[in-house]
Amino acid sequence: MTAMQSGFSPPAPAHRPAVDPLVVLENLPSPVLVLAGRVLVFANPAAEQLFSLGRSVLLGRSLDDLLAPHSTLAALIGQLEEGAGSISEYGIELALQRGVVVAVDAHITPVPEAQDHILLVLHPCSMAQRLDRIPAGRSNGRSIAGLAETLAHEVKNPLSGIRGAAQLLAPSLGEEDRSLVQLICDETDRICALVDRMDAFSEPGRIDRRPVNIHLVLEHVRRLAQNGFARHLRIVEHYDPSLPDVEGDRDQLIQVFLNLVKNAAEAAPAEGGQITLSTLYQHGFRMSVGAAGERHELPITVEVRDTGPGVAPDMIDHLFQPFVTSKAKGSGLGLSLVAKIVGEHGGLVSYTRAQPGSIFKVRLPTARTIQGVGPT
Repeated sequence: MTAMQSGFSPPAPAHRPAVDPLVVLENLPSPVLVLAGRVLVFANPAAEQLFSLGRSVLLGRSLDDLLAPHSTLAALIGQLEEGAGSISEYGIELALQRGVVVAVDAHITPVPEAQDHILLVLHPCSMAQRLDRIPAGRSNGRSIAGLAETLAHEVKNPLSGIRGAAQLLAPSLGEEDRSLVQLICDETDRICALVDRMDAFSEPGRIDRRPVNIHLVLEHVRRLAQNGFARHLRIVEHYDPSLPDVEGDRDQLIQVFLNLVKNAAEAAPAEGGQITLSTLYQHGFRMSVGAAGERHELPITVEVRDTGPGVAPDMIDHLFQPFVTSKAKGSGLGLSLVAKIVGEHGGLVSYTRAQPGSIFKVRLPTARTIQGVGPT
């Protein structure tokens, strides 16, 4: 029996107001731009965040003013202007005029309804690539912890015997040969110190969690650097004064940023070199942590930037792995330790190329309310 035969009429579909397409574009998490010629006529909030410029500044400007010369993105738009159809290019490096380089997937298409108009959608991809590498980084930490334990038992004890034997020989040797004894002692001390540094990778790490003012941490690191290894460099600070406290261990966070600033000082040129410390609050960045895959927000970002030559392309994928270094006398453990400490804080550290130099970004969670514990 049909609905008509039974005397029952199905309810008419509920009327739903049409969604304004502009509202959809405004809420997309990916940067969306519309160009008339090369002039920006539309930019959504995600595009404002990408270029670090408000819409009132962006609109009416030429895209060429925002990109570095010879930008790949500008070349792709040129192909479209010469008659090419829609273009999608993946993993390109977007060089911005302010010196930052970000990896994006770019989708460019003409707008048939509006002559000479081009729609440009950008999907930042560098952070997703970093997140994919996190499990491998944690595995590296476990491996080096086991290696440190083995070395402590199997290497340090014999080294102590070698050093002691060399010292016993020293009085019976001539002046020239004593220098060789000193060389043996120095090298055994260096290897023992390297093993001691690896002890920092032992698991689990103990974190005295409490609210920490990240600006006080950075100020402490800046003073140490300015009065020591970075006295010849200019250190610039760009801080968000409204930033809330992070949750973590103050001493361990000092170690993280001291390592990053020391690396920046070693990379920056001796004359005219600069280190920039920046903090900002970014809504909506989340990552999964733990076996349950619980997602946590990491809104606090600290950037350490230098004006050096940058990291060699073939090293970028292995930057946070142990024993990877481009320094002649480096141990390759500094950035591994940074990644371990930041990971234990529930955060994320990543590398971005800049023009010139490098940017290391540390993303951290905000402090939860802890009964009876105040900011440090």
